[in-house]
Amino acid sequence: MTHDAYVTGVGVHKFGRWSEKSTIELAATAIEGALKDSGISFAKVQAAFLGAEYSSFVDGRMIVQHFGWTGIPINHYQQACASGSAAFREACHAVASGRIDVALVCGYEKMGGGLLKGGEVGRDREFHLHGMGLDVTPARIAMAIQRRMDTYGDTPEMLAVEAAQCYEYGALNEAGPQRPPATVAEILDSGVISSPFTRKMCCNSSDGAAAAIVMNGRAAKHFGCMDRAINVAGVVAGSPDADDLVGGPGPHIGGDFRTGDHTRKIAAKVYDMAGVGPKDIDLVQCHAPFAGGGMICAEALGFCAPGEGGRFFLEGNARLDGKTPINTDGGLIARGHPLGATGVVEVYELTRQLRGEGGALQVPGSPRVALAHNTGLGCLNAHIFIRL
Repeated sequence: MTHDAYVTGVGVHKFGRWSEKSTIELAATAIEGALKDSGISFAKVQAAFLGAEYSSFVDGRMIVQHFGWTGIPINHYQQACASGSAAFREACHAVASGRIDVALVCGYEKMGGGLLKGGEVGRDREFHLHGMGLDVTPARIAMAIQRRMDTYGDTPEMLAVEAAQCYEYGALNEAGPQRPPATVAEILDSGVISSPFTRKMCCNSSDGAAAAIVMNGRAAKHFGCMDRAINVAGVVAGSPDADDLVGGPGPHIGGDFRTGDHTRKIAAKVYDMAGVGPKDIDLVQCHAPFAGGGMICAEALGFCAPGEGGRFFLEGNARLDGKTPINTDGGLIARGHPLGATGVVEVYELTRQLRGEGGALQVPGSPRVALAHNTGLGCLNAHIFIRL
């Protein structure tokens, strides 16, 4: 099954700390890269779809203004960690519907230092979390992972193995900060953040941007892009239902971070839309800001049984040469997490992998089908990409 949306170009601004650069500079670099990769000028773009959370004051209008006003509609999305994925999703729908033929997608963010808060005093919907010490994101997710450890027997060593793989690949990822590799022992000894998480089991906030050009088939053929185009065969999004929230306050401590229930439901829909199943997936980019996230995704996306995610990583199944490579660029833990950019950099990585442009991190065997998973405070997006 095909969906009439194709990624024809991708670009990125290297993730890291860029205090000397403006948000607009980060986004412009990524957009220029995507336009060049696609072989078109900005004048050919018919609509822009942009995503950012904390940098939303620098909204899509300011980014587009850098390239000159061309009269196109500008759409801005703010969905926490899934802001970029939301922008990508709507761009795909727009070109597939025929409303437009060529869309620009960009996710970008400049983050402050320190812990990312999931709630603040004064936000009525999350006020109770502050009183329980759960308004800081690591504490929420640590509780869910601890409960998972009690249920399935996962160990801190399993979490460290997942994180060590991230650092190994992240050191080779030219689009990331290229932090040095870390051993399992170093990760376990890196200082407790919120048990069972140590410092090196947690992603860093970061600055960065990623962009993509999305066209329908008619435009891709017209501009001569089809030979390198990657089909977006499935685009699905959803928010939690009541069952997903059982187990605690808010989606971060409910079903998904413990069992992957929400991911499992969205995965079933995107597999159906794309006409593929778990056995067809050659590689995955999953949203894992903390160690254990990849283990949960491996289960929820159907690559192993519930409770077997830790062993999936221990046995090397998630490695480049494994059964189903996961987070081949180091993922959030090693790459960093500029919220708005994260969903789009997944598109960047998977597009390059399916084209065979992964360099030192290329998945062997000419991968053909890839899946992206990105969540933001419960709003989950899943995309399936196929090299035709």
